[in-house]
Amino acid sequence: MSRRVPARAALLSGLAVLGVVALTASPGATASTNHQRWSIANVGAFGGEPSLASDPHGVLYDVTPSGGMVGYRSTDHGRSWKPTAVPDSASGDDCVTTDQTGAVYECNLAGSAEKAPLQADVWKSTNGGRSWVQGQTTTPGLDAKTCATSCSPFGVDRDWLAASVLKKGDRTDKARVVLMYHDFYGPSSIWVNISNDGGKTFSKIDNVMATPAVSAGAVTGSLAAEGYTFCSTVPAGVGIVPPGKPHAGRIIVGWIASDPAEDAAGCNLSQYETFHTLWVSYSDDDGTTWTPQLAYDAGVGHDTSSPFSAFTVDSDGNPYFGFVTNADSVAPVCGAESSAGMVQHDYTCEYNMYVVWSKDGGATWDGGGGTIPGSAAAPYRVNSTQETGTHWFPAIAADSPGHVAVAYLRTPTILPVGPSGKADPGGCSGDYPPTQVGPCKWYLYAAESSNLTLPPGKATWMVTNVSGNLPMHIGDICNLGIACVDDDLGTKAVGTSRSLLDFIQEAIDPVTGCAHIAYADDNTFNRLRAANQIGGCFPRSHRR
Repeated sequence: MSRRVPARAALLSGLAVLGVVALTASPGATASTNHQRWSIANVGAFGGEPSLASDPHGVLYDVTPSGGMVGYRSTDHGRSWKPTAVPDSASGDDCVTTDQTGAVYECNLAGSAEKAPLQADVWKSTNGGRSWVQGQTTTPGLDAKTCATSCSPFGVDRDWLAASVLKKGDRTDKARVVLMYHDFYGPSSIWVNISNDGGKTFSKIDNVMATPAVSAGAVTGSLAAEGYTFCSTVPAGVGIVPPGKPHAGRIIVGWIASDPAEDAAGCNLSQYETFHTLWVSYSDDDGTTWTPQLAYDAGVGHDTSSPFSAFTVDSDGNPYFGFVTNADSVAPVCGAESSAGMVQHDYTCEYNMYVVWSKDGGATWDGGGGTIPGSAAAPYRVNSTQETGTHWFPAIAADSPGHVAVAYLRTPTILPVGPSGKADPGGCSGDYPPTQVGPCKWYLYAAESSNLTLPPGKATWMVTNVSGNLPMHIGDICNLGIACVDDDLGTKAVGTSRSLLDFIQEAIDPVTGCAHIAYADDNTFNRLRAANQIGGCFPRSHRR
């Protein structure tokens, strides 16, 4: 998660326009009639784990940590891309976001500017990425060159950013900017640094579970969150409710975790726990107090880390998780079938794509009824029962409430799992049959729903195989973060290449209502690519 492989050389270029494949997703639901069409453009040289954002004018920014903070900008809806200036020549985890003025912000991990190891920096540009300014820490006696923007004594891993002006018409120098991450050396809790001067200076670190708001629910939520997340978290993202909306200025952070029993087994960095709980914590007072809330519990043995879940907020500031999990499985059964080479005949063992969301700013999810008050009793299933196999690397973007776009990678092969329900390392490499299958062929899929205001099981989805019949990756995709064994390091035996790194990302152009997906292709094209929706976009009348 925090160490990256080098970029590979670019070989091919081109543009593809693809048709659609419509599938029903939720049980008993019918597909939307709003047909999607997509084009694919090359962005730049190969780079894994791309982050993507759109500014209010539809200008797109795409950033990869392969080779430093390498960024690109598109002013024509993703058809062509030009490099931006590089804020830092060294980088681990990257991210990108924008505020309502069009200012763009990037984050990076383990950069070259500071002396302290495993810290995060925030960089800002007000001229479309031509130049960048580094955010400073307000920790007494320290600066960004010594301790970075984050200045965390526990180290930093998997950083995310959000930015928003607090009043309509405000200048960018009054924007609230939130840097969110978990620590690398400490309890693996969730932390933020907050700026209220447009990213110029950032507060000291703040734990989003340690200072509950003064209410019984917040205190109870904090205790539950601490119990579930201690030692085992994967940050999913952060959002800020925009001005003029209910809960304007609210900061909402999201992450996934395991459970108290797995925490008691000891802290480690292998990520071999089953991360089956999805959490948020929100603050209405600039981070002074926080209210943690369970969003959904998929159940022990149902892992939601591939290795990340996806997180976003819609135009009203309501939060969403996109995640994949083996929700229908019985972990010991699927583990035994995987060991015996029989798992391809058991569709209950497959990982599928799901969404949960909150209509009230993070307090209640999918109408409630879950294991903890306010949490979801059931998620929205995206792919249909006919779309079998393994769904991986979820991405999500939201327009107006209930209008949601998701993306994921899919192989028709069912990924083998261990007895706990966690995906087998190297399981899709085909190196050691029958327990390792493949090598799996992976394709990029996109899905869209305009009626998530309906209950789970009633909402409809339009699903598209964006990459057509050309796999964008062949082989295994490891979900164990830095514990992955990488082919590029010379260990050819298990075939667990990390060239794609940890995720893909999606954004919606607020002008056109069209979705865009940033992803890496290391098979046919060996490039950083962008899938651009050119038909079936969200109507402008649906956006606020």
